[in-house]
Amino acid sequence: MKISEPASQKIKNMGFLCALLVVTIHLRWPEYEPLPLGWFLYQSIAQGIARIAVPFFFIVSGFFLAQHFDEHGWWKRENQKRIKSLLIPFVVWSIISLITAVLIGIISDVLAHRPFGTNIFCFNADKRLRILGLDLTGSPLHFPLWYVRCLILFVLTGGVFKWMVSRFGYLWLVAAFGFLLLASHIPNENWREFFRIGYSAAGIFYFSVGIFIQLQRLKKLSNKWAIGCAAIGLLLLTAKLLCAYHGLRIGNELGKISLPFLIYAVWHCVSESKWPNWLTGCSFSIFLMHIVVFDVARVILKHLPIHGVVLFWSLYTFGTIVPILTTMGLRRFAPKLASIAFGGR
Repeated sequence: MKISEPASQKIKNMGFLCALLVVTIHLRWPEYEPLPLGWFLYQSIAQGIARIAVPFFFIVSGFFLAQHFDEHGWWKRENQKRIKSLLIPFVVWSIISLITAVLIGIISDVLAHRPFGTNIFCFNADKRLRILGLDLTGSPLHFPLWYVRCLILFVLTGGVFKWMVSRFGYLWLVAAFGFLLLASHIPNENWREFFRIGYSAAGIFYFSVGIFIQLQRLKKLSNKWAIGCAAIGLLLLTAKLLCAYHGLRIGNELGKISLPFLIYAVWHCVSESKWPNWLTGCSFSIFLMHIVVFDVARVILKHLPIHGVVLFWSLYTFGTIVPILTTMGLRRFAPKLASIAFGGR
């Protein structure tokens, strides 16, 4: 399926919006006991609507990979492309995260008058596996890179996705979604974590959805479908909030069920008009950089008399603006370095 210019722009716009939502997920929200505004916003945004972000990225990745399924030698060529677009950024940001952690540890020791090295990141075998991202039952040291690692694995096993989606269609999607719901209840912790952030069960479903949309040449649904999806998604999200208030675990499942509906509703609402390229081109860099920016900003801000909502918005501002300004600066003054750090995006 060839992508029209409006659809391509819509994907870029939605990608930027989702990058901003990812930042909200990783913030420390000013939440206290249930029902104050902070708790409500945390549950409805960070644990609610913002959860559409990574699934959308998986959908788009599957969609664009499936564009090449009919090409000769697609598997080798597409995996070679991911060396630049995924593997190199994974290594670069793993190293940057490690250096940042070590420097923050040194600074913390100095400020607290502790012996040098007390708070420096430990280099035992488990930590080395985390730094390298080789432990698929745990997150990389730089946590957002679990998505990049998972995407690398999905492209490596792209032939399996191609066969399953082509052979079983809707049946495969139903089975994958069912597994998504069951994966968090696997008794063995290692397998549970493997299917959460190693070879993500949610990622399997949404990556398959992207492939399905491409292979089936699905068209845009009507406004009535979008309104219906929005209504169902919001009802499920409301039910999730009520369950969270009463401490019911079923709320987690309701939240997962709400996401496909919310994704399509938001997708339908996002504009197809051209947003500035310098802005939409920062989606991946915001995703990669915001945690490192948070770590540095917290060291600075904790010595200032700001707390609560002010601290929250200060961190959010740093986590979005600093990556955008850094990306713009690198692209202008060090374009080769920017291409390496952000995978050519």
